[in-house]
Amino acid sequence: MRIWKKLAAGLLAALLLLAAPLSASAEGFTFNWDSDDNQGPHCKSLFMLNLDTDTVVYTYNPDEPLPMASMTKIMTYIIAYESIPDLENTVITVPQSVETELLGTGSSLAGVQVGEELTAHTLLYLMMVPSGNDAALTLMKYVDEQYALGKIQDPASSEASAQPESSSTAEEPQSQPESGLSSQPVSAVSETSAAPESSSSGEGDEDFSETGGQDPTDYTGSYFVRRMNEKAAELGCTNTHFTNPHGLHNDNHYASARDMAAITKYAMTLPYFTEICGTTAYIKPETNLSEETTIGTTNRLLLNYEQNDGVNYYYQSCTGIKTGSLDESGYCITASATAYGYTYIVVAMGAPMYNADGSTAYHTEMLDVRSLFRWAVTSLEMKTVATQGDILTSIDLEYAFQKDQLQLAAGENASVMLPSSVDASSIVVTVDVPESVEAPVVKGEELGTAILSYADQVIATVPLVASESVAKSELLAGWEQGKSLLTSPLFLVILAVIVALVIVYVILVVFYRRKQRKLRRVRRRRDL
Repeated sequence: MRIWKKLAAGLLAALLLLAAPLSASAEGFTFNWDSDDNQGPHCKSLFMLNLDTDTVVYTYNPDEPLPMASMTKIMTYIIAYESIPDLENTVITVPQSVETELLGTGSSLAGVQVGEELTAHTLLYLMMVPSGNDAALTLMKYVDEQYALGKIQDPASSEASAQPESSSTAEEPQSQPESGLSSQPVSAVSETSAAPESSSSGEGDEDFSETGGQDPTDYTGSYFVRRMNEKAAELGCTNTHFTNPHGLHNDNHYASARDMAAITKYAMTLPYFTEICGTTAYIKPETNLSEETTIGTTNRLLLNYEQNDGVNYYYQSCTGIKTGSLDESGYCITASATAYGYTYIVVAMGAPMYNADGSTAYHTEMLDVRSLFRWAVTSLEMKTVATQGDILTSIDLEYAFQKDQLQLAAGENASVMLPSSVDASSIVVTVDVPESVEAPVVKGEELGTAILSYADQVIATVPLVASESVAKSELLAGWEQGKSLLTSPLFLVILAVIVALVIVYVILVVFYRRKQRKLRRVRRRRDL
């Protein structure tokens, strides 16, 4: 019976682990949208993560690949940061190709001019705060140029050895800075003050004569874009693919909300990122071609005033991060907030940009995000679900004197985000331990794991350790080993063979003696 209980426990644990990622409805906690004034969700996909415990607290269709628009720039920030060693002192000249290739795309722009000299640090601000496609493309072309010149070592060593850095590449002609200056600056258009970003279809039948023959949505030949995809794979993203650094629509340019959260979580560990993404108004320094100017953010959650649509989207605990909008993607945002000591990120994708009558819709992606933030900070809290030293189960103990059970305790504390209303009795503990353990055992020795779940979702896994040290009884060990030997199949087979041989021997002896007696009788008769 004990064996069957262990097998059932192990099977239940396996099913819990497998079920969590498969069922979006069972992942995270329940938020009652009907009770919220926002009456959402309005987005096609939502994913909310508590960064303090790495707990998924809410999901809605989190794994569908969707157009991500300018949220792309979060990954662009990562690759730019990891490719440019000295952001504050690296001066980059904006090439003519940036203006040419974005011509007619309706891009949101930071207003950089051809021939303008800007630090990489400034370009990151111009890319993330006003969502400048021109800044993103400038960073990509600079990194591509440095790679083509052999000044950047490809992190993928196998590819670096297979492809010499000095070889001619498809992106090299585009990545060379151009000395000619534009007579007119690129016009500044931001997501906050102009129409959303338009796009190319990326289907290969467009006329790209105005953009110098370059599809402005597809830079898959670029080293920079290759690194974007490699980094996504490194971060465990399985529903993401990049074709450009800015987010203009291409059918092969997409991400899931879960993947975007993983990318953002990593980006938040990099220097400058949270500072830049939380900036509401950036003062662009004076350059060789422009005076000092102030540029505002596209993130309405950071702005405490009524927008042009008559709505104040402000959320006082919001700290960033990046918006996006395209006809194909709808309104999108990756947002972060810190309140009451907890930090959350929410990825919202696919909110409608237009109402049924064709009028511009409210930014319901921001309303959805604000609702989730308010719910999380008021309804969720950190709960300790396992305390180091707590006895959670016991297992059979062998070779110990006058002791046949060993208690197992939690090897560490486990704290997770849970609804405030959840009681400790609602936590289900499933253990994965061996059927028995042999003495000697040292206190603290890890002997299994305990899987803690709530509402069919695994919330924590803690090691199970011996609660005490137990010495080995040599007498009992010898006796048990002797019993084991005497009852082992091999011993029984050998014993059976020996018995059979003895029986055969006895039979042969009996027959031999009978034969000898007969021979003696025959001799007596002859002697008579």
